[in-house]
Amino acid sequence: MEDIKKEDRTLKYHLKLRVYYEERNFGPGVAALMKLVRERGSLSAACQELHMAYSKAWKIINKAEEDLGLSLMEGRRGGENGGTTVLTEEGEKFLNQYLVFAEEAEAAVEELFYKYFPG
Repeated sequence: MEDIKKEDRTLKYHLKLRVYYEERNFGPGVAALMKLVRERGSLSAACQELHMAYSKAWKIINKAEEDLGLSLMEGRRGGENGGTTVLTEEGEKFLNQYLVFAEEAEAAVEELFYKYFPG
């Protein structure tokens, strides 16, 4: 096996932000699920895209809602065309705050990373 030289590799970092009171239930996964629900208007469609069971998605959402003390989304049973799922007003606001926070935090951490690990 050939030795990998230090020059051939790039040092990286990983940041995973979660916002919570007691349990770490709201993070990138819930945010991604909520973004897809917002785009598709359907939890079922979001689950298909994420290859996630519908029941697991509701479980994840319910745990986050329980910890945060707010309703993130609501489902409406449908007839012939199926139901819809939409973000609540407070869910929309919370998601937007999280996305901006995560974007700013990522930029700040990237700056710190290159300060301490200049390459």
